[in-house]
Amino acid sequence: MPGPTWYLTYQPRPAAAVRLYCLPCAGGGASMFRRWATLLPDWVELRAVRLPGRQGRHREPSFTDCHQGAEALADALAGPLAAEPPGGYAIFGHSMGAMLGYLLIRLRQRAGLPPPALFAAASWPVAGAAPGVMPDPADTDEDFCATLRTLGGVPPEMLDDPQMLRLTLPILRADFQLCRSYRYRPDGPLPCPVAAFGGIDDRVTPPEGLAEWKQHSADFRGLRLFDGGHFFFQDRPEDLVTAVTTELAATTATDGTNR
Repeated sequence: MPGPTWYLTYQPRPAAAVRLYCLPCAGGGASMFRRWATLLPDWVELRAVRLPGRQGRHREPSFTDCHQGAEALADALAGPLAAEPPGGYAIFGHSMGAMLGYLLIRLRQRAGLPPPALFAAASWPVAGAAPGVMPDPADTDEDFCATLRTLGGVPPEMLDDPQMLRLTLPILRADFQLCRSYRYRPDGPLPCPVAAFGGIDDRVTPPEGLAEWKQHSADFRGLRLFDGGHFFFQDRPEDLVTAVTTELAATTATDGTNR
């Protein structure tokens, strides 16, 4: 499948020094990064990844296995990433998106392909989230939604609307089945700088788990914590975008003026 169907570029910037590929959380879509395009500097072009089963790809089956999903993503983005110069792309992922980003980088590492200039992982530890904190796709709709309410991130009005639930529950069930399919496999350091981000009050992926990223990168750029829980980025996206941009500027040694 051609690369462009897999991402949206809300503000095309052909002369940008870096393309930032953003991967959504469970239940999320490309639109969660729409505002980011207005917050990023001109030397960064945002490419919001569109996963099957949502937002323009509703007729395609959602991924339910993280490794199959990462392999499909790697194949789909192979062309666009091959067109980038060294250090010309970066990856950001939130929760499920960080998991898929991590697996994507590992696939490219094994294939001998260039790594990203930066991997920005938010609200996901490399060991994975504990199954007990995630909704179980095998649960009844009532129990599944009850767990979703404790996580936050899904508007209450959506959970209270039968018609909206009918449309969104299949996606959410598939996404959490995908999340539960992940098993940590010991491996060497990632071949790129890593920066971790999280919410101070996150009960799904607590800060102490996020700090373990230091053990999985030879160039760990630190853990930055923000007020809020698992979905901290929804409240103050400006702060997170600023932090990610700062790391991009450091790892690419550019502020957009040298290209």
